[in-house]
Amino acid sequence: EDIQTALREGRGPAAVGELLTELADRLVARMAGVLDGLSEAIDEVEEAVLEAPTSRERTRLADLRREAIILRRYLAPQRDVLVRLPSERVDWLGETSRLQLRETADRTLRYVEDLDAIRERAAVTQEQISNGLSEQMNRRMYALSIIAGIFLPLSFVTGLLGVNVAGIPGVEDTGAFRILCGLLVALTAAQLLLFRRLRWL
Repeated sequence: EDIQTALREGRGPAAVGELLTELADRLVARMAGVLDGLSEAIDEVEEAVLEAPTSRERTRLADLRREAIILRRYLAPQRDVLVRLPSERVDWLGETSRLQLRETADRTLRYVEDLDAIRERAAVTQEQISNGLSEQMNRRMYALSIIAGIFLPLSFVTGLLGVNVAGIPGVEDTGAFRILCGLLVALTAAQLLLFRRLRWL
């Protein structure tokens, strides 16, 4: 569309070599802004991950990676063609056009490298998010395991004394309930001391 507009206004390419050079240049002309936007978006996600990783960042990061992959899929073949084209022996491609094509090829090469860097940063950030979420899950499971470990013996004792059969000690004693509560508190304290000694707390 840019070339069509330039041709209508009488300032477009006047030869086949110039048309090819202009077309190659226009194909990558707007990539710098797109790559800057991708890089800034990755920066924002990285900062958010450092503060507190959430599933929202994972979704956004996956979208950014997908966009970088799609752009690279288009740019990589263009890079290969632009690198090879200036060395082709054709009469209609002048020296000036060859130099301009080499310059466009260098820019395309830099853009592909930038996309590779963006993909690598996204992969590292994705791994960091996964590690952070996994660490959060491990801490929660650890806390639940400690709580279950504390209440398991207490539940066993109270369940055993709650059986409605004859012979349960302390049924006739009015102070048995207080003694039981004291024993349960002592058992809990002993468990906490054991956990601390084992460095589980």
